[in-house]
Order: sequence, then structure tokens, then C-alpha cells
Amino acid sequence: MDKTPLRKTLQDEIPEQSCPSVGKPMSAALKDRLKRARRCFTPPLSMVKRLKIDEDEFPQASNKETTPGDEGVIYVNRNESGRDCLKNLGSDCAQRSQCELLQLRETLKRDVKEKSETLRRLKMVKMYRKKNDLTQLQGLTDKWRQCAQAALYELQTELPTDGQTPSLSQLIDHFGLEDSILHFNRTEEEFTDS
Repeated sequence: MDKTPLRKTLQDEIPEQSCPSVGKPMSAALKDRLKRARRCFTPPLSMVKRLKIDEDEFPQASNKETTPGDEGVIYVNRNESGRDCLKNLGSDCAQRSQCELLQLRETLKRDVKEKSETLRRLKMVKMYRKKNDLTQLQGLTDKWRQCAQAALYELQTELPTDGQTPSLSQLIDHFGLEDSILHFNRTEEEFTDS
């Protein structure tokens, strides 16, 4: 029987002409670049970390009940090494928990979105209150009301229509003002706070 090597080595597979730099040492810059590239490399299929969640807080997160010692159990009657058994258990757990983690992720995203919207609104209210002092706004509103009432009195005396002085109700209706803003009482035809 002719013995063939079970495994080909790298030198057997690559012809010597296609790899001329085998005998040359690497430069320091190339070594440095390779070190940096190794440090920042993240594998594309990284293992998902499992979060420990109390079942009373999230009862929908665990569909199957397991006891704490079940994950490390090795079955004696099977013809598997401990590593293979743990690998199979890990893949089952990963598949089962991945769905749970996706659901948890969605609920957490929704919660974060709601909280950030609430925070944004609270910041806007705080900015508005800081920018617009309510006592100052009330003072400006009162001042505007007094000026508007004085202007309406002047218009009533200065603008006689058909030889008659118009009533305050007619002037307010003509300009489209609201009675409540001006504190005007239509039954008594006068301003209540003047």
C-alpha cells in the first residue's frame, strides 16, 4: 500500500513561484499595521450575551422552564464528549433565547422612544418657562388689555357714524375682538376691570 499524507501542508499547495516573499522578513510598519488590525477586528458572528432577567418581571421572556443545573448536565449513556454536548446545548439556547431577546429588544426600544419623547417635551416646557416668565407675560397681557380698552373708548368718541356714537359692542364686533379677552360685559356695555 502506498501511503498518502492525510493532510497537505501549505508548502505543498502553493508553488514556490507564486509566493516570492516567503523568505523576506516583514517590515516594522507592516507588523504594526497587522497588530492594529488584529486589535480592532470584531468577528461577524459574535455570540449573543444572555441577560439575566427575573421571571417575575418579564414572564413572557421564558417559554420553557429550566432548572439552574440543567445546562451543565452531561448524559453518560450518550457517545458524546462533554464539549460536543455543551456546544449543542449552547446552540439550542442561542436559538431559543434569540427570539426572546428580539422581543425584549423591541420593548426596550419602544420604552426608550417614549421616555426620550417625554424628556424632549419636558425640556421644551422648561425652556419656554425660562424664556417666557409667566408673571411678565401676565403683566404684558394686562397692559395690552388696558391699551385696547383705551383705544376703543377713543374710537367711540372720535368716530360718530350717521351722527350717532357707536356702541362699544359694535366696535368690538367690527374689529372681530373677543369679549373675554377685553373683559367686556355686553349687558352693561362696559369693561369690568377698568
